[in-house]
Amino acid sequence: MDCDHLVQLRKDFQESCARDVPGVMAARTYATQLLEELRRLIIASSAAAADGWCAAAVGGFGRGQLSFASDLDLVFLHQRRLPLRVEAWIRQIIPSLWDAGFEVGHMVTSPKDLKNLMRQDFSVQTTFMEAALAGGDADFYGRWREEFLSGFSRTKRARFLEDLRQYRKARYRRYGESSYLLEPHLKEGVGSLRDLHTIRWVGVIFLGTPLVSALTNAGWLSAEDALWLEQAEDFLWRVRLQLHHVSGKRLDRLLMADQETLAKRLGFLDGTEGSAVEAFMHLYYRHTARIRRITAFVLDRLTHETRTPRRSSAHRKTVLPGPFLLEDNHLSFMEPERIPERPDWLMALFGEAAKRGAHFHHQTGRVVREYLWAVTDAVRSQPDVVAQFFDILLHPSRAFAVLRVMMETGFLQTFIPELASVRYRVQHDLYHLYTVDEHLMRTVREMHRLEQGLPSLEPQVDCRHLFQDLPHRRVLYLAALLHDVGKGQGKNHSVRGAEMSRAIGERLGLQEEEKSLLEFLIRHHLLLPDTALKRDLSDEKPIVRCAMQIGSRIKLRLLYLLAVADSRATGPGAWNTWRASLMDELYAKVDRVLLRGEWQPEDVTQRVDALQAEVLALCDAGLRPAVARWLENLSLRYLLSQTPADVVRHYSMEKAVLDQGLVLDAQPLEGELWQVTIASRDRPGLFATITGVLWLHGLNILSADIYTRSSGIALDILIVEDVPDPLHSEETWRRVHNDLTRCVQDPAAFTALMARHQPSLPRKSLLGSKKPDRVVMDESASDFYTVIEVYTWDRPGVLHAVTQTLYELGLTIQLAKISTPGAQVVDVFYVTDLDGAKIQDPEKHGLIEERLLECLRSWNLPKARGELLTV
Repeated sequence: MDCDHLVQLRKDFQESCARDVPGVMAARTYATQLLEELRRLIIASSAAAADGWCAAAVGGFGRGQLSFASDLDLVFLHQRRLPLRVEAWIRQIIPSLWDAGFEVGHMVTSPKDLKNLMRQDFSVQTTFMEAALAGGDADFYGRWREEFLSGFSRTKRARFLEDLRQYRKARYRRYGESSYLLEPHLKEGVGSLRDLHTIRWVGVIFLGTPLVSALTNAGWLSAEDALWLEQAEDFLWRVRLQLHHVSGKRLDRLLMADQETLAKRLGFLDGTEGSAVEAFMHLYYRHTARIRRITAFVLDRLTHETRTPRRSSAHRKTVLPGPFLLEDNHLSFMEPERIPERPDWLMALFGEAAKRGAHFHHQTGRVVREYLWAVTDAVRSQPDVVAQFFDILLHPSRAFAVLRVMMETGFLQTFIPELASVRYRVQHDLYHLYTVDEHLMRTVREMHRLEQGLPSLEPQVDCRHLFQDLPHRRVLYLAALLHDVGKGQGKNHSVRGAEMSRAIGERLGLQEEEKSLLEFLIRHHLLLPDTALKRDLSDEKPIVRCAMQIGSRIKLRLLYLLAVADSRATGPGAWNTWRASLMDELYAKVDRVLLRGEWQPEDVTQRVDALQAEVLALCDAGLRPAVARWLENLSLRYLLSQTPADVVRHYSMEKAVLDQGLVLDAQPLEGELWQVTIASRDRPGLFATITGVLWLHGLNILSADIYTRSSGIALDILIVEDVPDPLHSEETWRRVHNDLTRCVQDPAAFTALMARHQPSLPRKSLLGSKKPDRVVMDESASDFYTVIEVYTWDRPGVLHAVTQTLYELGLTIQLAKISTPGAQVVDVFYVTDLDGAKIQDPEKHGLIEERLLECLRSWNLPKARGELLTV
């Protein structure tokens, strides 16, 4: 069957999207053209004359909105049975459409069977909510549509509305319960095109038409809301069509790898207020937030209107102080015109919502936005208004929900103007899942969950004991809400945020001690995570430094709770078993120093003697003399960082090296982490070889402790994740061991191994916007080692490239901490020269930095599988 014209229509539309930035009108025109061509094909076929059947476009095709990458949803309805000539034609047209490159979803059924299917699956009902006749018996099609729409009685409409609300909730849970995700889903996410479809479906069922103008005429939408929806729909379609053009396929998740390109294609420019991509995403979040809010208002209003009246209305309406009206658990103003003389009512409204667990009437948000101008500095400092704000912030179950509505109506950033600069603020990496404003509110929610011991991200942590008798609780929650308020103001957002917090604390009437504490928590909210992830926790120096900066055990508790809540609100990339264990270790060690009340190192000799005694107690009597001699030659760093059981195991591994050449031991840890211990004869570049082999096997290294014995044996202890096949881990480790053995014995074997299988990063991880590479040399972080921090963007094998370069520079790596927050790599190396000394020479510092930056610039993704990467 000839589908050439359909193919040409698609090609023309695709080319127009490459040349220009069309929106929803172009999507409608394309869908209309396809439908007309399909009608022509049906009319020209032998099936056209048959009665009792029809072909209808449904889904996006029936709605009349298609991308050139969209699939075509068709239904072939028949009255009793499908005529044979129609059946034969369908068997021709569907494969022809497939051959022409169209994705076609089709169904052949009767109206009765379709009705039964709709009862079983609500999504089928939404798919057929809008339809367009493509061909066949027009009278039969008309009767089916009339029966379908007339079947929604008052009771069934109410049931449909409830099913629609539950369908929407389930969709939100699946695609992310926020319109402020950094990689939102254009079609199914919060405030997406599907929410616009939801409003259309409501119009079809209740008004017989999906047109927004009908909802406005019915009084369900204001003219302003209708205009917002039209503008938002056109914007989302512009984005969607360009995303399909850029990605070359039907992709509806707005990946960060595409955002910069889309921003430029849509005409956004870098400016004083931020980059083009930030401006683009700012507008995206504004539109989706409005869509979500208006959709919720429409559904709430219809639910209220379709609810069966109760016998007594006295139980449904309550007048509250304010005055507010609580009607079916929905709050509204009774006298909104009096707000200019009583602007404190605005905060009181949100206070009542938190106290009673109430929702907002669909008109209430509009009233709040209308009177934001009445909130002056005098109102912001009013004691009863401030007290109500803290009641909301500290509410154990309603804080997050109410703060979000306060933010979306504009009231929160009006009450705390400093928050306006982080509204819709994009954090352009994959480390953070949300915009800054959403992240701040989620940090408050995570703090409440910590205090109540409620589940959140894995791993779970029990911090309830840290909240017991905790002073300055309200300052802690205020710091959670404000800790990133300095973002978007330039570098050092912690410092800028701390400086901004003084004015906020002043307006809120905080005491001087509280203002100082708020400033301290914001200024140092990254101190514990940065130290845990970038410093050697077996070294006393960074522990003592932390203790000196924090100064008291109370401040440590507050700072730790803020850091944990912040990490859990950031996303899985910022909170996992490894990071949780490092944070716990650091907290315990700093707390011990603060408990001693002095900054003197603890008695190292006593600790080492105790450990050696425990090690010898675990050994057989015949082995103890040999083990004792072995222990005498071990470094203090090693002895102070290992358990007695691990020391005994390492002794056995080192002895086995004499016969086997290389010994590998892999032990599973909590979560998806593994501890991999490798004992081998030392040779130049050994660690670079290890990192390369593990990379080629798809393993991600989180940290590495490297110990070189005086006997010439190297012991590397690594924490890794992303084991490719967890169910068959033994086979993975066997292959790693075999490849490591070959590559250590013969360096040329690594080149051959890299040519055979070179893993690639998923497209999601390749950011369009990358921060500049950076190398930081620090001689003050450790008394014995030079610390090198390498900041770069993630790509396959970059750790191997860096370690190889350090080897070529004649540096010995003693400790490595690897962190990959999203697409950003932060690798920290504790190094010495070949004589074991720190790198004090400034010229050598410059050379190291130059060579590492050169390495990072040249280490790029291969153009084809098997192409070798070179430094």
